[in-house]
Amino acid sequence: MSHFSARLRLRAVALLAVTSLVVGACGSDGGGGSDDTALSDGPPKPGGRVVIGLEAETAGWQPGKDSAAESGASVNRAIYDTLLMRDRSGKMRPFLAESLETSDDLREWTVKLRPNIKFHDGTELNAAVLKDNFDKVLTATGARTRATLAGTTMIVVDPLTVRYTLERPNAAFADTLAGAAAMPFSMANYEARGADISAHPVGTGPFIFVSWVRDSQLVVKKNPNYWIQGLPHLDEVVFKPIPDEDARLASLQSGEIDMMHTLRQSLVKKAKDTAKGYGFEVYEFLGNNAGANIFNTGKPPLDDKRVRQALVHALDQEAAIEVLGGGGMVPPSTQLYSRDSPWYSEKAAATYPKKDVEKAKQLLASYVNDPSRSDRKAPGTPVSVRFDCPPDPSLVDLSLLTQQQWAAIGVRTELRQVEQSVHITEAVGTPPDYTADYDVKCWRLGSENDPDLGTAFGPPKGAAANVTDFSTPRLTELLERGRTTSEFEDRKKVYEEISILFNDEVPFSLGGPTLSIVAAKPYVRNVTEWTFPDRTTKGPPIAQSVITVRELWLNR
Repeated sequence: MSHFSARLRLRAVALLAVTSLVVGACGSDGGGGSDDTALSDGPPKPGGRVVIGLEAETAGWQPGKDSAAESGASVNRAIYDTLLMRDRSGKMRPFLAESLETSDDLREWTVKLRPNIKFHDGTELNAAVLKDNFDKVLTATGARTRATLAGTTMIVVDPLTVRYTLERPNAAFADTLAGAAAMPFSMANYEARGADISAHPVGTGPFIFVSWVRDSQLVVKKNPNYWIQGLPHLDEVVFKPIPDEDARLASLQSGEIDMMHTLRQSLVKKAKDTAKGYGFEVYEFLGNNAGANIFNTGKPPLDDKRVRQALVHALDQEAAIEVLGGGGMVPPSTQLYSRDSPWYSEKAAATYPKKDVEKAKQLLASYVNDPSRSDRKAPGTPVSVRFDCPPDPSLVDLSLLTQQQWAAIGVRTELRQVEQSVHITEAVGTPPDYTADYDVKCWRLGSENDPDLGTAFGPPKGAAANVTDFSTPRLTELLERGRTTSEFEDRKKVYEEISILFNDEVPFSLGGPTLSIVAAKPYVRNVTEWTFPDRTTKGPPIAQSVITVRELWLNR
């Protein structure tokens, strides 16, 4: 079987419309073909079962209550639909919604639902359900979506229409309507399940939840009454968390699974090198997502900028990229936007703190010898931090490298391995204030969404997304300015200033862009192809290795 590799890069388009946000376009520079057309020849055949290997388990599946990384997002796309989705040109389009209207001042967003859509339990999706989702769950005390929706109210306009009214203008609110805060779920099921709701999801999606054995597998079956006629094609999908990267690749090679994804650079290279011999296809994606370290800026000594700056100046980005297997494939990152993004700034890139051991030592000494140091330890006491990372071999190597580089400037680093679901929970924190519970964690930052950072960097209290607990008045001011205009050039200047602020305050450090892949046996079709309800408008492919199973089919 010949090896087909399609590299799919999202390149953001420099345009932002008032009623729809245009942020990315898709092209291909693959060596084996230009897109997935060769593997989506049809007509699609109904039936069959696909087993997908995921990089990690997810804590739960209830919107508003549980957080999901790339693995969880792949599962959620099977069970739930969102009001809006981004198309392949980068434009936000209605999905579950039939239409979206936005006021000129960017404060009122009116969503009309498509008629005759039902949840998996047979209850109807209507405006009243959206209102209950919003009032009783998504904005409730402790909800992970509460901060995202802060200052937002919702009213029912008619049986299929709701209107969101924002306290302030927000040009990026369409992204909210494409995420966890706009992923409708059955209120009947929510109220019946109580505390067990996270293990029994009911949405409107193409597949119905069947069973979940934590750390083993989650099974979904075809929704025979799915509202998009003719979909899905598969009878069943099994999602298997396989945290060990080599074991996941071996499972694909042996045929135990049909598909897998990874964001680990070392495994990307292994998959590409072995694809032809084992007869599977590799689909690549390189976007804004980058490897990073996040600092808990709410906890001494990392609440002091001098310590964070010292830690970043001690790091060798190229060495970190090499350890992770990305050497020669990706450049060092300097901001949350890739060099292909129109939001990328050369001015900001020049401000990223480069490796400078002597400067790092000077900054650290300034803190260590400060009688009023924030950790209240005696002057001269060495700085100690704990560095958390999942137990993947490449991340263990990264942890050891980080420990060595920080030791070179006098920082004592305790290394701790932690499973990804716990890793995420600790960074997010627990309700109601979601205060982070860690020192430093290896992480991933960046997305293909609107450059607005939402609640990812403030305010700390009540913002589940603010995993660094970082916020400043200046940052808040800049974020507000970016939300009040739809003019691209004005917004680009704002996000350039934010990037420069981050490079000075360093609530995080960056490694290199994350080259991610989905790998699949050649009989799995439509790996990178999915469409909107009109069945002609295409969605973006495998951004950040999130798998869309709605239109997968088997040719065997």
